[in-house]
Amino acid sequence: MTRQEIERDYQIRNGVIVSPGKFEGEPIYAPYFWEIGMDGFADSDDGKTYRFRITDEDRKLFPEIPRRRRSLHLYEDSQGFVYVI
Repeated sequence: MTRQEIERDYQIRNGVIVSPGKFEGEPIYAPYFWEIGMDGFADSDDGKTYRFRITDEDRKLFPEIPRRRRSLHLYEDSQGFVYVI
């Protein structure tokens, strides 16, 4: 999923998805990382949480990723909502 697809498919306000659904309230980059995790490209996957090291390329795609952040983790709760931690 590209940034353009995310911007097309979701309502974004101040870098946060405000559309109802599994990514509501999460950063704009949540669907991107969730999809690549689902495709098996997470740096680590323990069956509950996808873990990613943030690269310079990731920051170019999503400048909203805080500079101090070196990694991010995503998990899905029992109701199907995805969270970035």
